[in-house]
Amino acid sequence: MQFSYFRSCRLNLSVILTIIVINHSALIGSGYFYEKDNSELDRMRDSIYSKVLSMKLDRNNIPETISEIFYATLDHNTARFRLSNRIDTLKTLSYSIEDLMTSPYFNNRLGRWDDRTVLEYIAFRIEYAVMRKHFSGFSLKDFKETDVYRNLIKKTRESGIQDSRIDSLFLNIERIRFEPVHFYYRPRSIEEQMIADTFDIKKFDFDDLLSFSATYSDVLKRAENKYKVNAEIIIAILRIETNLGRVPLNYNPFEVLLGQSLFAIKNYYEDKDDQIRAGQRINRLKTSAESSLLNIVKYTLTNEMPVSGLRSNFVGALGFTQFMPFNLHLAVDGSGDGKADLSNMEDAIMSIGNFLNHNGWNRFYELNRENQKDIERLILRYNTSRTYAESVFEIALELKRLSL
Repeated sequence: MQFSYFRSCRLNLSVILTIIVINHSALIGSGYFYEKDNSELDRMRDSIYSKVLSMKLDRNNIPETISEIFYATLDHNTARFRLSNRIDTLKTLSYSIEDLMTSPYFNNRLGRWDDRTVLEYIAFRIEYAVMRKHFSGFSLKDFKETDVYRNLIKKTRESGIQDSRIDSLFLNIERIRFEPVHFYYRPRSIEEQMIADTFDIKKFDFDDLLSFSATYSDVLKRAENKYKVNAEIIIAILRIETNLGRVPLNYNPFEVLLGQSLFAIKNYYEDKDDQIRAGQRINRLKTSAESSLLNIVKYTLTNEMPVSGLRSNFVGALGFTQFMPFNLHLAVDGSGDGKADLSNMEDAIMSIGNFLNHNGWNRFYELNRENQKDIERLILRYNTSRTYAESVFEIALELKRLSL
Protein backbone atom coordinates (compact mmCIF):
# COMPACT_ATOMS: atom_id res chain seq x y z
CA MET A 1 0.00 0.00 0.00
CA GLN A 2 0.93 3.64 -0.28
CA PHE A 3 3.35 3.00 -3.13
CA SER A 4 1.95 6.20 -4.56
CA TYR A 5 4.63 8.25 -2.84
CA PHE A 6 7.19 6.60 -5.06
CA ARG A 7 4.94 6.18 -8.07
CA SER A 8 4.24 9.89 -8.16
CA CYS A 9 7.94 10.76 -8.45
CA ARG A 10 8.06 11.21 -12.22
CA LEU A 11 11.68 10.83 -13.20
CA ASN A 12 13.49 11.88 -16.32
CA LEU A 13 14.61 8.33 -17.03
CA SER A 14 16.27 9.09 -20.34
CA VAL A 15 19.38 10.07 -18.41
CA ILE A 16 21.83 8.00 -16.45
CA LEU A 17 20.82 7.24 -12.90
CA THR A 18 23.47 7.37 -10.27
CA ILE A 19 23.68 6.45 -6.63
CA ILE A 20 26.05 8.44 -4.47
CA VAL A 21 27.25 6.32 -1.63
CA ILE A 22 30.00 6.83 0.93
CA ASN A 23 31.53 4.53 3.47
CA HIS A 24 30.58 4.50 7.13
CA SER A 25 33.32 6.81 8.28
CA ALA A 26 32.33 9.36 5.66
CA LEU A 27 28.77 9.33 6.95
CA ILE A 28 29.97 10.87 10.20
CA GLY A 29 29.22 14.57 10.33
CA SER A 30 26.51 16.97 9.46
CA GLY A 31 26.05 16.38 5.75
CA TYR A 32 25.75 13.85 2.98
CA PHE A 33 28.33 13.52 0.28
CA TYR A 34 26.03 15.00 -2.36
CA GLU A 35 25.76 18.18 -0.29
CA LYS A 36 29.47 18.81 -0.55
CA ASP A 37 31.54 20.13 -3.43
CA ASN A 38 31.92 17.25 -5.89
CA SER A 39 32.15 19.25 -9.10
CA GLU A 40 35.21 17.32 -10.24
CA LEU A 41 33.37 14.03 -9.88
CA ASP A 42 30.41 15.53 -11.72
CA ARG A 43 32.61 16.51 -14.64
CA MET A 44 34.12 13.04 -14.69
CA ARG A 45 30.65 11.53 -14.66
CA ASP A 46 29.46 13.73 -17.55
CA SER A 47 32.38 12.55 -19.65
CA ILE A 48 31.67 8.91 -18.81
CA TYR A 49 27.98 9.36 -19.58
CA SER A 50 28.80 10.47 -23.12
CA LYS A 51 31.19 7.57 -23.55
CA VAL A 52 28.65 5.02 -22.35
CA LEU A 53 25.96 6.28 -24.72
CA SER A 54 28.34 6.04 -27.67
CA MET A 55 28.99 2.34 -27.05
CA LYS A 56 27.57 -0.28 -29.41
CA LEU A 57 25.30 -2.67 -27.58
CA ASP A 58 25.76 -6.35 -28.43
CA ARG A 59 22.49 -7.93 -27.37
CA ASN A 60 23.96 -11.39 -28.02
CA ASN A 61 26.76 -10.78 -25.53
CA ILE A 62 25.46 -8.63 -22.69
CA PRO A 63 28.27 -9.65 -20.28
CA GLU A 64 30.79 -8.09 -22.67
CA THR A 65 28.84 -4.82 -22.64
CA ILE A 66 28.68 -4.94 -18.84
CA SER A 67 32.45 -5.40 -18.69
CA GLU A 68 33.04 -2.51 -21.08
CA ILE A 69 30.83 -0.16 -19.06
CA PHE A 70 32.30 -1.43 -15.80
CA TYR A 71 35.84 -0.44 -16.81
CA ALA A 72 34.64 2.83 -18.35
CA THR A 73 33.08 3.82 -15.02
CA LEU A 74 35.66 2.22 -12.71
CA ASP A 75 37.69 5.34 -11.90
CA HIS A 76 34.58 7.38 -11.23
CA ASN A 77 32.97 4.72 -9.04
CA THR A 78 36.20 4.14 -7.15
CA ALA A 79 36.55 7.85 -6.40
CA ARG A 80 32.88 8.41 -5.60
CA PHE A 81 32.63 5.39 -3.31
CA ARG A 82 36.11 6.05 -1.84
CA LEU A 83 37.21 2.51 -2.55
CA SER A 84 40.69 3.10 -3.94
CA ASN A 85 42.40 1.14 -1.19
CA ARG A 86 40.00 -1.75 -0.91
CA ILE A 87 38.26 -2.58 -4.17
CA ASP A 88 38.93 -5.96 -5.77
CA THR A 89 38.33 -5.10 -9.40
CA LEU A 90 37.84 -8.60 -10.80
CA LYS A 91 35.58 -9.76 -7.98
CA THR A 92 33.51 -6.59 -8.22
CA LEU A 93 33.22 -7.01 -11.99
CA SER A 94 32.13 -10.62 -11.57
CA TYR A 95 29.60 -9.56 -8.95
CA SER A 96 28.23 -6.85 -11.25
CA ILE A 97 27.82 -9.25 -14.17
CA GLU A 98 26.07 -11.83 -12.01
CA ASP A 99 23.83 -9.16 -10.48
CA LEU A 100 22.60 -8.01 -13.88
CA MET A 101 22.39 -11.36 -15.62
CA THR A 102 20.33 -12.88 -12.80
CA SER A 103 18.01 -9.89 -12.47
CA PRO A 104 14.44 -10.84 -13.49
CA TYR A 105 13.62 -7.15 -13.85
CA PHE A 106 16.46 -6.53 -16.31
CA ASN A 107 15.97 -9.73 -18.27
CA ASN A 108 12.22 -9.24 -18.59
CA ARG A 109 12.71 -5.81 -20.13
CA LEU A 110 15.86 -6.32 -22.17
CA GLY A 111 13.94 -7.37 -25.25
CA ARG A 112 11.72 -4.29 -25.35
CA TRP A 113 14.09 -1.54 -24.21
CA ASP A 114 15.95 0.47 -26.82
CA ASP A 115 19.76 0.43 -26.81
CA ARG A 116 20.12 3.74 -24.99
CA THR A 117 17.89 2.62 -22.12
CA VAL A 118 19.78 -0.67 -21.79
CA LEU A 119 23.16 1.10 -21.68
CA GLU A 120 21.91 3.60 -19.11
CA TYR A 121 20.44 0.88 -16.93
CA ILE A 122 23.60 -1.22 -17.04
CA ALA A 123 25.67 1.78 -15.93
CA PHE A 124 23.22 2.46 -13.12
CA ARG A 125 23.09 -1.19 -12.10
CA ILE A 126 26.89 -1.44 -11.94
CA GLU A 127 26.99 1.42 -9.44
CA TYR A 128 24.20 -0.29 -7.54
CA ALA A 129 26.15 -3.56 -7.46
CA VAL A 130 29.25 -1.77 -6.15
CA MET A 131 27.12 -0.27 -3.40
CA ARG A 132 25.64 -3.61 -2.40
CA LYS A 133 28.99 -5.37 -2.40
CA HIS A 134 30.84 -2.82 -0.30
CA PHE A 135 28.25 -1.14 1.92
CA SER A 136 25.74 -3.75 3.01
CA GLY A 137 27.14 -4.33 6.48
CA PHE A 138 25.58 -2.52 9.44
CA SER A 139 27.48 -1.43 12.55
CA LEU A 140 25.64 0.14 15.48
CA LYS A 141 28.89 1.81 16.53
CA ASP A 142 29.20 3.57 13.17
CA PHE A 143 25.49 4.32 13.03
CA LYS A 144 25.66 6.14 16.36
CA GLU A 145 28.10 8.61 14.78
CA THR A 146 25.63 9.72 12.12
CA ASP A 147 23.14 12.55 12.09
CA VAL A 148 20.39 10.03 11.33
CA TYR A 149 20.97 8.35 14.69
CA ARG A 150 21.35 11.64 16.55
CA ASN A 151 18.08 12.96 15.09
CA LEU A 152 16.35 9.71 15.94
CA ILE A 153 17.55 9.80 19.55
CA LYS A 154 16.49 13.41 19.94
CA LYS A 155 12.94 12.59 18.82
CA THR A 156 12.62 9.40 20.85
CA ARG A 157 13.80 11.23 23.96
CA GLU A 158 11.02 13.75 23.37
CA SER A 159 8.63 10.79 23.44
CA GLY A 160 10.11 9.54 26.70
CA ILE A 161 11.91 6.55 25.17
CA GLN A 162 15.26 5.65 26.73
CA ASP A 163 18.34 5.52 24.50
CA SER A 164 19.10 1.99 25.64
CA ARG A 165 15.80 0.75 24.20
CA ILE A 166 16.68 2.22 20.81
CA ASP A 167 20.13 0.69 20.85
CA SER A 168 18.70 -2.69 21.80
CA LEU A 169 16.61 -2.64 18.62
CA PHE A 170 19.52 -1.82 16.33
CA LEU A 171 21.75 -4.45 17.92
CA ASN A 172 19.60 -6.95 16.02
CA ILE A 173 20.44 -5.41 12.64
CA GLU A 174 23.33 -6.90 10.68
CA ARG A 175 22.93 -5.41 7.23
CA ILE A 176 21.54 -2.56 5.16
CA ARG A 177 19.26 -3.20 2.20
CA PHE A 178 19.35 -1.06 -0.92
CA GLU A 179 16.66 -2.64 -3.12
CA PRO A 180 14.41 0.46 -2.95
CA VAL A 181 16.64 2.14 -5.52
CA HIS A 182 15.08 -0.12 -8.14
CA PHE A 183 11.68 1.38 -7.52
CA TYR A 184 12.89 4.96 -7.58
CA TYR A 185 14.67 4.50 -10.88
CA ARG A 186 12.58 1.96 -12.72
CA PRO A 187 12.40 3.02 -16.38
CA ARG A 188 8.89 3.91 -17.49
CA SER A 189 7.72 3.19 -13.94
CA ILE A 190 4.53 5.22 -14.22
CA GLU A 191 3.34 3.41 -17.33
CA GLU A 192 4.35 0.01 -15.98
CA GLN A 193 2.59 0.61 -12.69
CA MET A 194 -0.63 1.51 -14.48
CA ILE A 195 -0.44 -1.81 -16.31
CA ALA A 196 0.28 -3.66 -13.06
CA ASP A 197 -2.69 -2.04 -11.35
CA THR A 198 -5.12 -2.76 -14.17
CA PHE A 199 -7.60 -5.49 -13.29
CA ASP A 200 -9.19 -7.82 -15.85
CA ILE A 201 -12.32 -9.20 -14.26
CA LYS A 202 -12.67 -11.87 -16.95
CA LYS A 203 -9.42 -13.52 -15.85
CA PHE A 204 -10.12 -13.46 -12.14
CA ASP A 205 -11.23 -16.42 -10.00
CA PHE A 206 -13.41 -15.25 -7.12
CA ASP A 207 -13.72 -18.59 -5.33
CA ASP A 208 -10.75 -17.75 -3.15
CA LEU A 209 -12.23 -14.40 -2.15
CA LEU A 210 -15.57 -15.98 -1.25
CA SER A 211 -13.77 -18.53 0.91
CA PHE A 212 -11.76 -15.78 2.58
CA SER A 213 -14.93 -13.79 3.21
CA ALA A 214 -16.52 -16.79 4.94
CA THR A 215 -13.44 -17.53 7.03
CA TYR A 216 -13.12 -13.98 8.35
CA SER A 217 -16.80 -13.05 8.32
CA ASP A 218 -16.86 -12.06 12.01
CA VAL A 219 -13.97 -9.61 11.89
CA LEU A 220 -15.11 -8.25 8.51
CA LYS A 221 -18.52 -7.54 10.00
CA ARG A 222 -16.87 -5.82 12.97
CA ALA A 223 -14.86 -3.65 10.61
CA GLU A 224 -17.98 -2.72 8.66
CA ASN A 225 -19.87 -1.80 11.79
CA LYS A 226 -17.06 0.18 13.37
CA TYR A 227 -15.54 1.94 10.36
CA LYS A 228 -18.45 1.95 7.85
CA VAL A 229 -16.17 0.39 5.21
CA ASN A 230 -17.62 -2.40 3.07
CA ALA A 231 -16.15 -5.82 3.76
CA GLU A 232 -15.77 -6.32 0.01
CA ILE A 233 -13.58 -3.23 -0.26
CA ILE A 234 -11.29 -4.50 2.51
CA ILE A 235 -11.03 -7.92 0.87
CA ALA A 236 -10.27 -6.38 -2.53
CA ILE A 237 -7.46 -4.27 -1.05
CA LEU A 238 -5.95 -7.30 0.69
CA ARG A 239 -6.18 -9.24 -2.57
CA ILE A 240 -4.33 -6.60 -4.55
CA GLU A 241 -1.73 -5.80 -1.90
CA THR A 242 -0.54 -9.27 -0.85
CA ASN A 243 -2.95 -11.80 -2.37
CA LEU A 244 -4.73 -12.18 0.97
CA GLY A 245 -1.44 -12.44 2.82
CA ARG A 246 0.20 -15.00 0.54
CA VAL A 247 2.74 -12.76 -1.17
CA PRO A 248 6.08 -13.33 0.57
CA LEU A 249 7.55 -10.25 2.25
CA ASN A 250 11.27 -10.87 2.12
CA TYR A 251 12.64 -7.67 3.65
CA ASN A 252 13.13 -6.28 7.09
CA PRO A 253 11.84 -2.68 7.25
CA PHE A 254 14.68 -1.57 9.54
CA GLU A 255 17.24 -2.69 6.96
CA VAL A 256 15.32 -0.98 4.15
CA LEU A 257 14.88 2.32 6.00
CA LEU A 258 18.52 2.44 7.03
CA GLY A 259 19.46 2.19 3.37
CA GLN A 260 17.09 5.00 2.46
CA SER A 261 18.13 7.33 5.28
CA LEU A 262 21.89 6.78 5.34
CA PHE A 263 22.67 6.74 1.64
CA ALA A 264 21.91 9.64 -0.64
CA ILE A 265 20.57 9.25 -4.16
CA LYS A 266 21.24 11.68 -6.95
CA ASN A 267 20.10 11.84 -10.55
CA TYR A 268 22.27 13.43 -13.25
CA TYR A 269 20.37 15.84 -15.47
CA GLU A 270 21.66 18.12 -18.17
CA ASP A 271 18.92 20.65 -17.52
CA LYS A 272 19.63 22.88 -14.50
CA ASP A 273 15.98 23.02 -13.50
CA ASP A 274 15.90 19.21 -13.42
CA GLN A 275 19.02 19.21 -11.25
CA ILE A 276 17.30 21.50 -8.76
CA ARG A 277 14.21 19.31 -8.71
CA ALA A 278 16.39 16.22 -8.26
CA GLY A 279 18.09 17.83 -5.27
CA GLN A 280 14.73 18.72 -3.77
CA ARG A 281 13.57 15.15 -4.26
CA ILE A 282 16.68 13.84 -2.49
CA ASN A 283 15.83 15.96 0.52
CA ARG A 284 12.23 14.74 0.52
CA LEU A 285 13.30 11.09 0.36
CA LYS A 286 15.83 11.57 3.13
CA THR A 287 13.31 13.34 5.36
CA SER A 288 10.66 10.71 4.67
CA ALA A 289 13.05 7.84 5.40
CA GLU A 290 14.15 9.35 8.70
CA SER A 291 10.54 9.93 9.71
CA SER A 292 9.66 6.37 8.74
CA LEU A 293 12.56 5.05 10.79
CA LEU A 294 11.18 6.87 13.83
CA ASN A 295 7.72 5.45 13.15
CA ILE A 296 8.95 1.88 12.81
CA VAL A 297 10.89 2.23 16.06
CA LYS A 298 7.79 3.41 17.92
CA TYR A 299 5.64 0.72 16.32
CA THR A 300 8.09 -2.02 17.28
CA LEU A 301 8.42 -0.87 20.87
CA THR A 302 4.71 -0.20 21.37
CA ASN A 303 3.72 -3.63 20.11
CA GLU A 304 6.71 -5.42 21.68
CA MET A 305 7.70 -7.04 18.41
CA PRO A 306 11.09 -8.59 17.69
CA VAL A 307 13.00 -6.66 15.05
CA SER A 308 13.87 -9.88 13.23
CA GLY A 309 10.20 -10.79 12.94
CA LEU A 310 9.14 -7.68 11.03
CA ARG A 311 8.54 -8.17 7.34
CA SER A 312 8.07 -5.65 4.54
CA ASN A 313 8.43 -5.29 0.82
CA PHE A 314 11.49 -3.66 -0.71
CA VAL A 315 10.34 -0.10 -0.05
CA GLY A 316 9.47 -0.78 3.60
CA ALA A 317 5.69 -1.35 3.32
CA LEU A 318 4.65 -3.64 6.16
CA GLY A 319 2.40 -6.62 6.51
CA PHE A 320 -0.68 -7.86 4.67
CA THR A 321 -1.95 -4.28 4.36
CA GLN A 322 1.33 -2.90 2.99
CA PHE A 323 1.19 0.15 5.23
CA MET A 324 4.11 2.47 4.74
CA PRO A 325 5.77 3.30 8.09
CA PHE A 326 4.32 6.80 8.18
CA ASN A 327 0.87 5.18 8.45
CA LEU A 328 1.66 2.70 11.21
CA HIS A 329 -0.20 4.82 13.76
CA LEU A 330 -3.35 3.66 11.98
CA ALA A 331 -2.65 -0.03 12.65
CA VAL A 332 -5.06 -1.45 15.25
CA ASP A 333 -5.55 -4.64 17.22
CA GLY A 334 -8.27 -6.78 15.66
CA SER A 335 -7.52 -10.09 17.34
CA GLY A 336 -7.67 -8.90 20.94
CA ASP A 337 -4.11 -9.84 21.88
CA GLY A 338 -3.14 -6.25 22.66
CA LYS A 339 -0.89 -5.86 19.62
CA ALA A 340 -1.44 -4.26 16.23
CA ASP A 341 0.36 -6.80 14.07
CA LEU A 342 -0.15 -6.19 10.35
CA SER A 343 0.94 -9.76 9.67
CA ASN A 344 -2.09 -10.95 11.65
CA MET A 345 -5.10 -11.11 9.32
CA GLU A 346 -7.63 -9.92 11.89
CA ASP A 347 -5.44 -6.94 12.73
CA ALA A 348 -4.92 -6.28 9.02
CA ILE A 349 -8.66 -6.25 8.29
CA MET A 350 -9.45 -3.85 11.11
CA SER A 351 -6.45 -1.66 10.24
CA ILE A 352 -7.60 -1.17 6.65
CA GLY A 353 -11.01 -0.15 7.93
CA ASN A 354 -9.40 2.26 10.41
CA PHE A 355 -7.16 3.73 7.71
CA LEU A 356 -10.02 4.46 5.33
CA ASN A 357 -12.25 5.77 8.10
CA HIS A 358 -9.46 8.03 9.35
CA ASN A 359 -9.05 9.35 5.80
CA GLY A 360 -12.66 10.33 5.22
CA TRP A 361 -14.69 7.14 4.82
CA ASN A 362 -17.21 8.11 7.49
CA ARG A 363 -20.44 6.55 6.23
CA PHE A 364 -21.53 3.27 4.66
CA TYR A 365 -21.79 3.27 0.86
CA GLU A 366 -23.85 0.74 -1.07
CA LEU A 367 -21.67 -0.91 -3.68
CA ASN A 368 -23.22 0.23 -6.96
CA ARG A 369 -22.39 2.30 -10.03
CA GLU A 370 -24.08 5.35 -8.60
CA ASN A 371 -21.58 5.44 -5.72
CA GLN A 372 -18.56 4.42 -7.79
CA LYS A 373 -17.04 7.88 -8.08
CA ASP A 374 -17.32 8.59 -4.35
CA ILE A 375 -15.95 5.16 -3.39
CA GLU A 376 -13.00 5.40 -5.76
CA ARG A 377 -12.21 8.87 -4.46
CA LEU A 378 -11.90 7.39 -0.96
CA ILE A 379 -9.83 4.43 -2.16
CA LEU A 380 -7.40 6.95 -3.63
CA ARG A 381 -6.58 7.93 -0.04
CA TYR A 382 -5.16 4.43 0.36
CA ASN A 383 -3.29 4.46 -2.94
CA THR A 384 -3.23 7.37 -5.37
CA SER A 385 -3.14 5.20 -8.49
CA ARG A 386 -6.36 5.68 -10.44
CA THR A 387 -6.15 2.18 -11.93
CA TYR A 388 -5.66 0.78 -8.41
CA ALA A 389 -8.84 2.48 -7.18
CA GLU A 390 -10.81 1.29 -10.19
CA SER A 391 -9.59 -2.29 -9.70
CA VAL A 392 -10.51 -2.32 -6.01
CA PHE A 393 -14.00 -1.11 -6.83
CA GLU A 394 -14.56 -3.66 -9.62
CA ILE A 395 -13.33 -6.56 -7.46
CA ALA A 396 -15.54 -5.48 -4.58
CA LEU A 397 -18.56 -4.99 -6.81
CA GLU A 398 -18.24 -8.45 -8.36
CA LEU A 399 -17.63 -10.04 -4.96
CA LYS A 400 -20.78 -8.38 -3.68
CA ARG A 401 -22.78 -9.74 -6.64
CA LEU A 402 -21.51 -13.26 -6.10
CA SER A 403 -22.27 -13.12 -2.38
CA LEU A 404 -25.96 -12.31 -2.87
